Amino acid sequence: MDFLAQCAVRDAQMTGLGEVVQLVDVASGSVATITPRDGGWEVRERGPVKLWERIEAVISAYDASDDAGPGFFRLRVTPSGQHLRHPQMPTLALPAPL
Repeated sequence: MDFLAQCAVRDAQMTGLGEVVQLVDVASGSVATITPRDGGWEVRERGPVKLWERIEAVISAYDASDDAGPGFFRLRVTPSGQHLRHPQMPTLALPAPL
């Protein structure tokens, strides 16, 4: 799931302090802070990209998929970029190689 989460927010970097996790999108300046609260999680988002919403959408699509397994993913590489594809999920653009 970590791989799918990273693909959903490809420009984000994760940091942590204790149990608090923060995602920072270096391209847009967006931030999501995830904090444990009362047996659950509190999420706060700032900026133009809703990082946690994107992650939840991709993970939910994967969980709802009938073909949820690594063998059902396809990697498409073209001169315009790399994309991870799955028949029942949104296409995810991968970071460009260095």
